[in-house]
Amino acid sequence: MLRNVLVATTALAALSGCGGLDSHVQTDDFALGRVVVYRNGIAYYERRTTAVDDRLTLTVPQDKVDDFLKSLTVADARTGKTVPVGYPTRGASRGEDVDMTVSLPPGTHGELVLTYITDAPAWKPSYRVVVEGEQVKVQGWAIVDNTSGEDWQQVRVGVGASSALSFRYDLRSVVHVHRDLLGGGTAFAQAPPTGGATHAAPKPDPNGKLMLALDAAQLAPPPAPFDAPAADEEAPVAMRESVARAGRSRPAAAPATEDALGAVRAQASAMDARLQGLANQLRDRRDRVTVEGYSAAGEAEHLAAERAHRVRNRLIELGLAPDRVQVVAHAAVAGRNGGVELKVAEAPAQAAAGPETPVGESHFESDAPMTIPRGTSAMVAVLDAPAEGEVVYLYAPDGERGDARFAFKAVRFKNPTASTLEAGPVTVYGKARFIGEGLTEGIPPAATALIPFALDRQVVVEKAESSSDRIARIERVERGHLTAEVRHTRRTELTVTNRGHRAARVFLRHRIPDGWAQGEAPSVYEVQGEARLFSVELAAGTSKTVAIEAHTPLTRTVDLRTPAGIDLLRAHVAERPADAAFARAAEDLLRLHDAMNEARERIATLQAQDAQFAQRSGELTAQIRALAGARGGDRLRRHLEGKLAELADRQQKVTVQVVDQQEALMLARIRFQDAVAELTLGSGGPAVATRG
Repeated sequence: MLRNVLVATTALAALSGCGGLDSHVQTDDFALGRVVVYRNGIAYYERRTTAVDDRLTLTVPQDKVDDFLKSLTVADARTGKTVPVGYPTRGASRGEDVDMTVSLPPGTHGELVLTYITDAPAWKPSYRVVVEGEQVKVQGWAIVDNTSGEDWQQVRVGVGASSALSFRYDLRSVVHVHRDLLGGGTAFAQAPPTGGATHAAPKPDPNGKLMLALDAAQLAPPPAPFDAPAADEEAPVAMRESVARAGRSRPAAAPATEDALGAVRAQASAMDARLQGLANQLRDRRDRVTVEGYSAAGEAEHLAAERAHRVRNRLIELGLAPDRVQVVAHAAVAGRNGGVELKVAEAPAQAAAGPETPVGESHFESDAPMTIPRGTSAMVAVLDAPAEGEVVYLYAPDGERGDARFAFKAVRFKNPTASTLEAGPVTVYGKARFIGEGLTEGIPPAATALIPFALDRQVVVEKAESSSDRIARIERVERGHLTAEVRHTRRTELTVTNRGHRAARVFLRHRIPDGWAQGEAPSVYEVQGEARLFSVELAAGTSKTVAIEAHTPLTRTVDLRTPAGIDLLRAHVAERPADAAFARAAEDLLRLHDAMNEARERIATLQAQDAQFAQRSGELTAQIRALAGARGGDRLRRHLEGKLAELADRQQKVTVQVVDQQEALMLARIRFQDAVAELTLGSGGPAVATRG
C-alpha cells in the first residue's frame, strides 16, 4: 500500500513554527502552493496531493492538533467539492508529534487540496509615496517572516487583515455527557445546576477613588464684589462742609497691592496645574468623575455648589467630556472644612477603549510565485498604483508630536484600493529624491489620508483663544447669587501666513471633544475622529484668519455683585427672557449698577483734576517763595498769588463735587445692594422677581 507520508517538519511544519527537514521525506507529496499571512497572528496554508488507496497519513505536532482539526478542509481540486475524512481518536504518538492516518471515501482519486490555519508571525506593512508634480503614486510592501521550518518554494504569498477572531478549541478529546439513571416508578432527587464564575466585569466602587482634594484656601478665589465702599465713600453727609472748607478731597482707598494680586495669581495657577495634571491623566479614559463640593460651618450653603461647579467647568475646559463629570454639593459637614474632592469611578474595561476606529479588511497577493527560504523574510509587493493626491500643509498643535506655531508639510492621497491599508511607516519621495517620512493609521478603502512628513516652517500660525458664556436657563437666584445653565463658547482664531514663494493649501486640525458642538466655523471640513480638518487656500506671502467656535453646556454660580455676574445677567436681559417680572427687576438692577459705575467714573475724573490742581499749586507756591526779597519781583509775585487763589477756589469746587458724587455713589450702592437681595428666582417653577 502506497502512502503519502508527511512529517511535521515538512508539509505541516508550519503548524509547529520550528524544526528541521528529515532526509527521507518527499516534500513533493504535499506540495505547498499558497500561503496567506494575517495580522492577527495566523497563516492560511494551501497544499496539493494525490489520493492513493483512499487514505493519507499526516504527522502533526501535539500542540497543533486542535488548530489543525478545527480548520482542516479537504476538497477535490477539479470539482471544488469538499471530501469527508475520518481520523483516529487517538493517533500514534512519536514524542512531540502525532501520526494521523486520515481515511477518505472509497474510490477517491485525483488531486486533492488541503487547507488549514495555524499561528504565524504577523506581517508588517511599509509604504512609499512618490510625488512628481501633480501626480502621486502609492506603493506598498508587506514584510513576511518565514519561521515555519520549511522552504517556501515557488509559493504564491499573500497577506491580509480583518476583524476575524482566531482561538484554540479542543476537538480531539472525547466528550462524555452524564445522564441520570431512571428506575421504573422510583422517586429520585434532581441534581442542582453546576455553579460557576460570572464573566461580567467587576463593578467599580460607586463612591469612586479619591484623586484630588482641595480646601477653600487652595481654590482660586472667586471675583471680589464691586459694591464694597472705599474708605472715603463712608464719610457722613454732615462732613461735606468741613471737607469742602478744607479745600482738599480725601485720598481714594489704596488699590490692591501687587503682592496681593500676585498671591491670587499664584493660587489660581497652582490650582490650575493640579487640575491640568488630572485632566491629562483622565482625558482619554471613560471613567466617571465626581466633583463633591463642601461648605464649612457658618458658610453659605451655595458655596458648596459654586466651588464644585467652578472645578467641573475647568476640567471641561481642559478637555474632559461634560457627560463624564458630575457635581454633588454638600451642606456644612461637622469636622470638614470647605473645599472640593474629586473622585473617579473606573469604567468597565470594554468602555475604556480608545477612539472607535473601524477595523477594515484587506487582502493582497503576489502576482507570481516566489521562494522564501526558511528563517528568512521577504518584502512582498502588494500595491503599486496611481492615486488622487497632492502635497499640502497640516497644522496639528494638539497631536502627540504636533507643533503649536508651524504647519507640517504633508502628503494627502486617496486609498486607490478596495482594501484597508494597515497602519505603518510611509517614506515620501520627490523626483529622484527623499523628502521625508511619516506614520499612518489604518486607511479604509477610498478614504483620504493626510500624512505629515516634514517641518519646513514656511507656514506659520498665530493662535488666539477666548471664551464667553450666555445664559441658556436660570435655575435659581437667591441672596445675590445666580445659578444658571450657560452655553459656554470657546473661540479659537487662527491667523495663517504663507511665507513661501508658492501657493499652499493648509489643513487646520481642530479638536472638538465629546460633549462639545461645533459653532461658527468654515463650512467645508473633513472629520478625523474627534477633530475637524478645515481647508485654507493661501497665495504666496498672504495671510488669512479663520475663526472656529465650539460650545457646551455648563452650570455656573456667580455673585451678581461681581463683573462676571453683571455681564452674564446683562447678556440674558438683552435676549428678552420670557419671565417679564424677573426681566424688569433685572433691568432695574442693571440701571443701579450703571449709576454706580458712572459715579465712580466721575469721582475718578474729579480726583484726577484735583491731583493736577494740587501739583500746580505746589509749583506756584515754590515760585512765590523764590521771588520773596527779589528786586523788581513784586509785580510778578502778586500775579502768581492771584493765580494761586484762583486755583484754590477751583480746587475747592472740585472737592465739593467729589463729595457730592461720593454721596450719590453711596445711595446708588445701597439701592443696588437692596435690589440684589430682593431679586429672586425660584428653582423648578415660574420666575418670581420682587423689588423693594
